[in-house]
Amino acid sequence: MYQVYALKCGERDTTACEFFYREPSHERITLDFFVWLVLGGPYPVLVDTGFTEEDAAARAVRGYVSPAAMVARLGVRAEDIPTAIITHLHWDHWAGYGHFPGAEFWVQQEEVAFWTGPVARYDAYRMSAQPAALAELVRLNYANRVRLVKGDREILPGLQVHRLGGHTAGLQIVSVETAKGRVVLTSDASHFYRNVERFQPVQIITSLPEMLAGFETIHELAGSRDRIVAGHDPEVAQRFETIEPGIIRIA
Repeated sequence: MYQVYALKCGERDTTACEFFYREPSHERITLDFFVWLVLGGPYPVLVDTGFTEEDAAARAVRGYVSPAAMVARLGVRAEDIPTAIITHLHWDHWAGYGHFPGAEFWVQQEEVAFWTGPVARYDAYRMSAQPAALAELVRLNYANRVRLVKGDREILPGLQVHRLGGHTAGLQIVSVETAKGRVVLTSDASHFYRNVERFQPVQIITSLPEMLAGFETIHELAGSRDRIVAGHDPEVAQRFETIEPGIIRIA
């Protein structure tokens, strides 16, 4: 069985009304920024690559720690990770690709097409992008380090990606078979538990119907709420086992 860890790389504040769809409250909320590490298979698998120190400074992220440093705290050298699943190409999930020089990046074909296509340049979307990191996809593809996925796919036995869309055009989530049962890493399909538990979307959307359907899929895959891992919620540290600051054992 696999072991799954959430690794915190920083945090940032916003307000509920700026973040949640049709939300009137000005309550201050905090987003935690994570990458996830899956151990117990033939090799370590990373889910998302985080971002750089320069991105953190530009986006007012406090308490930044390099994703490479975080995986090292679990005894894994960043250069020894051969597979990184990229849930989507927003800056905080993709811009840290350079921390993992030996990784092959698995990303949905539809996601790459969107961010290199005609729509992403508009302000409604470009605010979530890191253009230099997106441009690097071309070089990495020619270096045979990008695996384009179309739909659901088994990466390893018991480790699968599921294409949901909604938040971004080709957002994918990850399910992992563990001793606790099937754990679902939602990434930004559910930033907070209030998204998936109350069916309350966020404002950054490419398809609202897909986002709502994605909440159903998450529940279906997990089978139990205690195996759902929200993508940015500080509550992850309370719902699961914090073994040291910034390192949370999911299963």
